[in-house]
Amino acid sequence: MSTLSAFLELYPVINTKRGYKGGVMAFLDHIYGRQRAGRQATPEEWSRYEALAEQYRAENRDRINDLMKFNASNAAIPPLTAKTRNNAVKEFYAYIGFELSPREQKRVRLRLPKGSARTIERDLDHQTLRAILQHMDIKSKAFFLTLVSSGMRVGELVKVHTKDFSLNDSPAVITIRGEYTKTGEARFTFISDEAVDALKEWMKVRDKYMMAAANRNRGLVRKERAKERLKTDSRMFPFSQKNAGEMWTTALKNADYLSYDPSTGRSQIHIHMLRKFFRSQLALGCPVDIVESLMGHSGYLTDAYRRFTKKQMGEYYKKAEHLVTLTMPEDLEDLRQEQTEQKEVLTALASENRQLRADLLVLNDELRTIKKLMAVVTEKEVK
Repeated sequence: MSTLSAFLELYPVINTKRGYKGGVMAFLDHIYGRQRAGRQATPEEWSRYEALAEQYRAENRDRINDLMKFNASNAAIPPLTAKTRNNAVKEFYAYIGFELSPREQKRVRLRLPKGSARTIERDLDHQTLRAILQHMDIKSKAFFLTLVSSGMRVGELVKVHTKDFSLNDSPAVITIRGEYTKTGEARFTFISDEAVDALKEWMKVRDKYMMAAANRNRGLVRKERAKERLKTDSRMFPFSQKNAGEMWTTALKNADYLSYDPSTGRSQIHIHMLRKFFRSQLALGCPVDIVESLMGHSGYLTDAYRRFTKKQMGEYYKKAEHLVTLTMPEDLEDLRQEQTEQKEVLTALASENRQLRADLLVLNDELRTIKKLMAVVTEKEVK
């Protein structure tokens, strides 16, 4: 196995591996000239990158200066992408035996573009999601309703198996094993009744889908451009994260919601915003630490599991389930709006109450002062 391939094998999380692969390829393009015709490297082009990585490892170069110039060349790309590329090269350096000191790391970081995400995202609300959902097939509806109501990462949902779903529980539960997660920590989450109904419909046609997908894939397998699809794949959704992204983009386009940020070229309604939607909506009716633990944010996992039983967490989820349900009746939508308005009124009343208490404390202080003055006057009159 080549140095570059061996380096990437250290990162089992798909997104990390993809980001580091792109970062190192961009770095080698910067040093030796662009090696690929498109965004993705063909097998032949990838072989050239592997050879260049070996060449770079053997050469006696000023690696600090190489990385500083590379970071400076990334001034026009989004800052987070530039930081990912920097981290990819830094980790690749460490793998080939070149460690940057803290001072050197600071020097190369100073050449990175300032700021964070630049893409201006559009609002993603219930109405928008309902419109997008109308342009999805059974498979896509089941997948995205599960994402919306569970808070799972896309990379997690394409890994879970059918045995990980407990659809007869109320609320239905998904067990997310440690080997599926970004952090390596196992957890569980819940999904809405709406998602359960969609999953049951998907299960009716899942075997036919797998058979058709395997047949369509045969030509690519013969040309060695794809791996053979297993008809025995036990995952609930037997397709890749890339396929999920393509499904989302197609639905956006058909619903006339596909738009790109002019400065970054990235979609303004991207698939990862479904996790943000889950977080913001469910937190309106469910304790925040429960919401965060369902999403797999490790800082909340232990705390939430210690404070609440699984049953209690499920009860809280059921009370707030309508907030992450899309095909809700209009009267339920009105109820959600009414709850939001009531919350705003209660917040205003609480603020007013705090102000009244503060005013009362001031009046009490003034009253005590007046009583003291009156006592002094009365004492003088007696004398």
